[in-house]
Amino acid sequence: MSALPTDFPQVPLKQMDPSMLVFELGREVHRLMPESSELITSAAAMASFLHRRQTRFVRGRLPWVPYIEHPLRVALRLMRWGVRDPEVLAAALLHDVVEDCSEELLRIFGRQHETAPGCLARLFGDGTAQHVDQVTNPAAVVDLESYQIHMTELAWLRTPAVLIKASDLKDNAGSIPYQLGYGQDERMLRLLRKYLPCVREVARGLSAMGLEATSEFAWSAAAADLCRLTAELEELAGELGIVV
Repeated sequence: MSALPTDFPQVPLKQMDPSMLVFELGREVHRLMPESSELITSAAAMASFLHRRQTRFVRGRLPWVPYIEHPLRVALRLMRWGVRDPEVLAAALLHDVVEDCSEELLRIFGRQHETAPGCLARLFGDGTAQHVDQVTNPAAVVDLESYQIHMTELAWLRTPAVLIKASDLKDNAGSIPYQLGYGQDERMLRLLRKYLPCVREVARGLSAMGLEATSEFAWSAAAADLCRLTAELEELAGELGIVV
């Protein structure tokens, strides 16, 4: 079988439905890192199973969409930024599992006295579990202030977990301008106030890391994307008269 063409057009991630995202992930893994396909596809299958009853936030009359769209986009965006570390990509696919699905993870796949991070480490490796742990909100995060303190600390960790969080923010905060006008504007404005300071700080951290590690394409690509997102959200906040 001939190799996939390197100039195959990239469809914007937000325009892909779940099946398209799954095929795109498989295609890109096969093309770029076939030796890592087992770990990445296993993580995708686990995430799909654990998130199977969850949906993304409903925007007015727009259709419900499966939650798995989000972690699939987070992982694929990392690949488009240049990430080739299989444990980072597996962690991107599993990044919400501990926060949202830890009880079911342990009930079905866990061993006696095992924690959710310990279960992920056994199934997907210590590196994957560590990355997931770093992007998981700790128990001390109970309000907006503690969330933003946690995000500021994460932004300057100098670990691949920052890339996962950057892609996560791009997916969540990046959709705010497009979700206005569907009957949930108050919620969107709350999210704008929540996310803009975090996007701004992660963009700074990534930009600094990109200068220190110029050989790492992912840092500079992610920084550029987050800087653009910061500008877009600041412009939106200005138009709405919101000071963040």
